[in-house]
Amino acid sequence: MTHGQPVCGEICDAPPPEVVTALSDLYILSNAAAQRGAYGLEVRDTQWRALARGTQDAKRVLDRQLSACETQAIGLLRRLTSMCEGILECYTASRECPSAIWREVGRLGRDAYECIDLIARRQRGTDA
Repeated sequence: MTHGQPVCGEICDAPPPEVVTALSDLYILSNAAAQRGAYGLEVRDTQWRALARGTQDAKRVLDRQLSACETQAIGLLRRLTSMCEGILECYTASRECPSAIWREVGRLGRDAYECIDLIARRQRGTDA
């Protein structure tokens, strides 16, 4: 991972599949919105609805993760979900979302992609 964070899965075993799925889905949705928002392009209503749905889905997954083990993927999902909630709050209140938030979502998305990729490579290695 970047920014001095531990490598995904270094803290604990691999996260449950539903965490990886939620992280992947939210990464895709938030990255698309961040790409548009960071460059001042309009984020369409369908994208806002998809981002809201993905954020809610991620929150439901996180609510079910009651284990004592906080994997890197779960931590990333928590941060990405929180950032997406902030973006959605700005949208709901008809406030412009600061570009720094869009950039942070993009960075978290890159971290999420690295984590998802590492998990997939580990799974392929154990399946072989």
